Amino acid sequence: MKSQRPSRRQFMQSMIASSTLGVGLTGAVVSDAAPLVPPGEGKEANDEAYWRWIASQFLTNPSIAYMNTGSRGPSPRQVIQAQFDAITAYDTDRLSYVTYVDTMERRAELRARLAAFVGCDADEVALTNNTTEGMAFGTLGLELSPGDEIIYTNHDHNGGAQPVNLACARYGAKAVVVDLSDARFHPPENEDMLVEAIADAITPRTKLISFCHINYTDGCCLPVKKICDMARDRGVLTLVDGAHPPGMLDIDIHAYGCDMYAGAGHKWLLGGMLTGFLYVRRDVLDQVWPLVYSGPINGLSMYGSEVDDTPYNRQALTAARYEMRGSRNSSNFASMKAALDFHEAITPAAIEQRVRYLAARARDGLREIPGVDVYVSEDPKLSAGLVSFTLAGVEPKTVNNELWTRHGIYIRDVTHPEIDWAVNRASLHIMVDAGQVDLLISGVAELAKENKT
Repeated sequence: MKSQRPSRRQFMQSMIASSTLGVGLTGAVVSDAAPLVPPGEGKEANDEAYWRWIASQFLTNPSIAYMNTGSRGPSPRQVIQAQFDAITAYDTDRLSYVTYVDTMERRAELRARLAAFVGCDADEVALTNNTTEGMAFGTLGLELSPGDEIIYTNHDHNGGAQPVNLACARYGAKAVVVDLSDARFHPPENEDMLVEAIADAITPRTKLISFCHINYTDGCCLPVKKICDMARDRGVLTLVDGAHPPGMLDIDIHAYGCDMYAGAGHKWLLGGMLTGFLYVRRDVLDQVWPLVYSGPINGLSMYGSEVDDTPYNRQALTAARYEMRGSRNSSNFASMKAALDFHEAITPAAIEQRVRYLAARARDGLREIPGVDVYVSEDPKLSAGLVSFTLAGVEPKTVNNELWTRHGIYIRDVTHPEIDWAVNRASLHIMVDAGQVDLLISGVAELAKENKT
């Protein structure tokens, strides 16, 4: 007898029955799992009982104080479950999965949800593998001429800076580096100092300003809107490295006024690895060419015939063109959806308030320790969830190692001898509780006391 293809309901039911990761996790299913939410009210930033419940949704070993979300944010159970279910479904019955779950309509829904989450329109955002990929699209996708100039800062990440240098090497353009290494920028007294430093680097040949929303080096939040407004007044495009703010801050890309914004899904947004997004303002889409591409060109197929007006082909007219590059990992899309579910259940505003509360607790406590210098501002316009500091007489890597060995505290150092920069950096996200922040402070105080004696 000829076998029949399962219906959508049959397919979903089969995946519920076959899912094994749900034991000890959430019991979530392929794509329609609701995120866990705590009972009752209470999202105040200092409500430790509430936030401990949130922290319990992560698989992080309870003996570890995980403070390195700036490198990789561990995913909560719901996100891991969704990713696992997607892999299982795909390998169990690929045809049903791509027919009922991983469809163009579902991906369009994900783009729309992501766009609403970050504050832009759905046709202006593409799903990428990471921030670096978005930065590369935004830089290398531009048409440049010999002598054109691109600005970046020496506190940018190499994922944004090196695409600039590659574009300049290819086209004979010039990279103009804004020097933020001076002590007056750590922390800066006000936003205008940063705007002026970038504005002073602009010349009639400047085509693009590439800069970080939050410097990964020192945790400084740059005044994105002021920089972008200034650049637009001078006819210069802007590309923002937003590796950290999505999932940390309640962001609004349209309000920033930037031309492009590249973000990460695997850091503060807590999605799986190889997730991210690129926003390209609708008015500049035709100036930013895809780097890897397999869709229609000027409405024509590879055979030169006009393509049909289908949802797939219409993507070539929107930012989704940057996704038209062959095979993709469906489980990454599933993890991004689950991560958005998780954040929206808590709300971005509540998460931002909690992150700021933890960061201020760490910053203020560290600043009281003799021999400790803190490089992040107290001004909420210039700081958020990253806290950079040093302990006099102790190398940052030594501080990291001692905190890990003695207390299970996981932070990182950021070291760039070329600009005389070497600090410790703590990332304070919602899997961290106030007691762990206090442990960080007491651990550094212990090292300071030992170093003094």
